[in-house]
Amino acid sequence: MISPTLIIIECKFILKNLGWFSLELDIEWYKIIIESVILSILIFGAVFLETWLYRKSEKVKENNTKKRMTDLIHTDLRRKIRFINDSIEYKDYKPFFTDVWDAVVLSGKQTLFSFETIENLQHCYSWMKYYNTEIQQKSQIDNEKTLKELLDEVKKSVEHSLRILKE
Repeated sequence: MISPTLIIIECKFILKNLGWFSLELDIEWYKIIIESVILSILIFGAVFLETWLYRKSEKVKENNTKKRMTDLIHTDLRRKIRFINDSIEYKDYKPFFTDVWDAVVLSGKQTLFSFETIENLQHCYSWMKYYNTEIQQKSQIDNEKTLKELLDEVKKSVEHSLRILKE
């Protein structure tokens, strides 16, 4: 097998014997090759740096959004605990508003959280929706005991979700 280097040497020898090869021409080609390699390295480096900076800025945006979403959900869940305590204390059973979780899901931002966190929050808000359904379906006579038990379950679920969000 003939190597490319051997072919180049043979071509130079043939061109030199024919008088078509000069040392000046050879040096010019080396300059062009070296300049092309340097230019390629600069272009590759610039593209790599731009891609790296873009990924870093996206990661910062994701972290900021996740922090804001966590704060929003955490505040909402603390309000739910107060709502539950007030409902039990005054025996005034009203439905929960689950609009915060609905907004998080509709915006698609729940994917910023781990699967376990999403699963836990979904479970928590499902308890609230189940409680809302029970309020609408039950009569006022046997409703109080059932609703109080449901509120206790919802409270446990909310407290668990708050612990998970703190982690």
